[in-house]
Amino acid sequence: MKTMKNTLILLLCVSILSGCWDSNEPERLVYANGLGIDYKDGKVIVYLQIINVKGLAKSESGGDPSTLSQADVGHASGNTLDEAIFNLYNTSDRRIYWGHISFVIFSEEALKAGGLRYTADFLDRYRETRYRIFFFMTKDPIKDAMLISPIENISVAFSKLSDPDGNYNQSSFIPPINLREIIIELDEPAHQVAIPLLKITEQWTGQKKKKQDLLMERVAIISENKIKTILPKKVMNGGRWFNKDFVRDSVSIFPETKNDAFVVIYDKKFKIIPVVEKNGTVRFDVKMKLKASVEMMIKDITRKQYEKEIRRSIKKEINKSYQYTQKRDIDLLRLSETLYRMDNKSWKKIEIKGRIPLEDDTLRSIQIDVEIQDTGKQRLTPIFDGQKDKGIENQ
Repeated sequence: MKTMKNTLILLLCVSILSGCWDSNEPERLVYANGLGIDYKDGKVIVYLQIINVKGLAKSESGGDPSTLSQADVGHASGNTLDEAIFNLYNTSDRRIYWGHISFVIFSEEALKAGGLRYTADFLDRYRETRYRIFFFMTKDPIKDAMLISPIENISVAFSKLSDPDGNYNQSSFIPPINLREIIIELDEPAHQVAIPLLKITEQWTGQKKKKQDLLMERVAIISENKIKTILPKKVMNGGRWFNKDFVRDSVSIFPETKNDAFVVIYDKKFKIIPVVEKNGTVRFDVKMKLKASVEMMIKDITRKQYEKEIRRSIKKEINKSYQYTQKRDIDLLRLSETLYRMDNKSWKKIEIKGRIPLEDDTLRSIQIDVEIQDTGKQRLTPIFDGQKDKGIENQ
């Protein structure tokens, strides 16, 4: 009787266990990797890039992932983003899974129509999406940008759009921005967001023909949910030194000579210090420390001269970027946010819609401490003479 009782209890427990009747098998899903948003004639047009997950795994059975179609792009339109996406659902063979979506590309028209905040809110609310979704803008056709395959048959999941960190770590020029950062910067002073601008180029060549690739040298500044301006490459040269996630990038010195010296900057640290004067005017001092490696050398130049020229070149880039953006009411160096966090009382006195007024002399001083670590693995000529000269020089 005891055995029968235990068996009955066990059967009753089994009957209330949850099953897998509502699960979705991975091979029965379609995986969205990228989303494109355009706006024409009052209609929202969406482009959805579907990734082939077979290309992610190494072929160990003789198959060649390069022969597989890496991605397909579908499109549909509607009065709203939601309606356009549901119209696209009607053409899909399987359920579309959004958990692996990694990037969003806007057209210029979509951003002008205020699509950034709406899209960020849409993706933030949906249960399947994550915050590591990178945002871009392009003036080229969105579909063409989404159909570009990475070089060397790399999976689309590891392209510059889906995984831009690797490219940025090698050359920290235009920082990628994800959904989490978009939400923060839209709400924090000075309520301006820098979106990388994509351009389709043909700088790589395959065995049979040229290959299209994507170039990022400019950014679109979004303020009050509209495009404020597009910053050219020459302006971003000075802005890169204030990227928090900066890893390494190059700078040319001695531009007046034909034999420019090529220097790689890394291990950069900076601090922006607000200074409130007696009349209430706020100015800022910049202190920066960095290390450099000389990759191309000029003869008869001492270490001290190299370090002095590096300081001069970087300071010139920063001043040029500040003056260009300040005249256009753009806080590229995030001075408003710095004052907001370090001296909130002073910020409240002068802020207008989260931004503080920027004048020609708001950036008071720039102090740069440069330390050259090496001159490459081979020293063809003894370019450095004398003792290593450190210290901060305010030029």
